[in-house]
Amino acid sequence: MSEPAVLRPRVHGNVVRALAERILRGDFQPGQTLPNEAALQLEFGVSRTALREAVRVLAAKGMLVSRPRVGTSVRERTAWNRLDAEVLAWSFAVAPDLAFVESLIEARRAIEPAAAAFAAERATAEEIARIATAYEGMAAARLPDDLEACCAADVAFHVRILEASHNVVFGQLSGTISAALGNVFRLSTRLARSYTLTLASHHDVLEAIRAHEAEAARLAMLTLLGTAADDLAPLFAARPPPAT
Repeated sequence: MSEPAVLRPRVHGNVVRALAERILRGDFQPGQTLPNEAALQLEFGVSRTALREAVRVLAAKGMLVSRPRVGTSVRERTAWNRLDAEVLAWSFAVAPDLAFVESLIEARRAIEPAAAAFAAERATAEEIARIATAYEGMAAARLPDDLEACCAADVAFHVRILEASHNVVFGQLSGTISAALGNVFRLSTRLARSYTLTLASHHDVLEAIRAHEAEAARLAMLTLLGTAADDLAPLFAARPPPAT
């Protein structure tokens, strides 16, 4: 009996990403059936096994569905796991999804001020030290060379606050949205009018939490989120108007 085919990680990863990016670019629209296996194998230069594994991965992420005698088709965007780390990375590599960014801004404005207020009331000294360490990582970064380090520290700052809220739901959300925050922070940090202003906003949140002043922490977080939204405003201004 022959041994089952073993996929090389690079081949597997490349075909998954290539197919995902074609879907994200709109080459294959929601509801559209993909070309047959032979055509896709030829296009991507991979085996049937590699192609089927790629389809399986994207189906697990909600992007594709396969049906007997129908074939594989693209699912509606509402079914996609938009917070999946790989889906986010592929999406931002193609082009920033501004509708998703707007939704994330709205969600952050609903969640993070409350989390900051809870952290001011409930955070332990060790948790506050972790928030401070993340802030110090942001302050130590030198832009534009240290963009990735800066964004990682920025994500850590917000995640530590969600964790320090001692709200179980907020704590679970920290792991779910961290990849989304990282991608959006890369955009906003590149577009920031003043990184000094951004740092000052983070420092105000930290100091309010350190002083255990819940309302001050809530307001400082709202200001911080407003600054981040302002930095992203040029992206939305440049967006083409909806078709009429």
